[in-house]
Amino acid sequence: MNGISLANIVLAAAVLVWAVYRQFQTRPVGALTARVFLVLGVIGIWQIAQLVDSRGISSVEAATLVVSLGLAAIFGWLRGRAARVWVTDGVAYRRGGWAAVGLWAAAIAAHVAVDFLGSLLAGAPGPSPLDQASIMLYLALTLGIQGLVVARRADQLPSVEAAARATVL
Repeated sequence: MNGISLANIVLAAAVLVWAVYRQFQTRPVGALTARVFLVLGVIGIWQIAQLVDSRGISSVEAATLVVSLGLAAIFGWLRGRAARVWVTDGVAYRRGGWAAVGLWAAAIAAHVAVDFLGSLLAGAPGPSPLDQASIMLYLALTLGIQGLVVARRADQLPSVEAAARATVL
């Protein structure tokens, strides 16, 4: 394992711990700007571009990346749907919970399974460098989709005058 991949894994783990921790915080919808997702996405795209430029990628790696990013989108959507969203005093709030944590665990398991299957199909002894290089893009996509789903749900809540104070699921 080289320094870049170790740094990538440490950074990805830190982002993941941060994201899971934030699931349990009550926050106004939109409190986290798109900058975080954009920064992670740009880092991810840059890392993938560097890898492609230095060694290229196989068709199996490309297919694995597409499946992995598809799973990132699906799990982001599911977590966005699992979050509680409500209005108090005209402000939309959101909070995740154990369902979101379970979905994070399922997403990680699915991501690892796809990487493992891709490695088997490619005849590689371990994860491909593309799997490691795509971690930031995966996190950017899954967190971004989750945020968009929550924001969309908040936009559909009734106005303050008619707002039911119950959680919208």
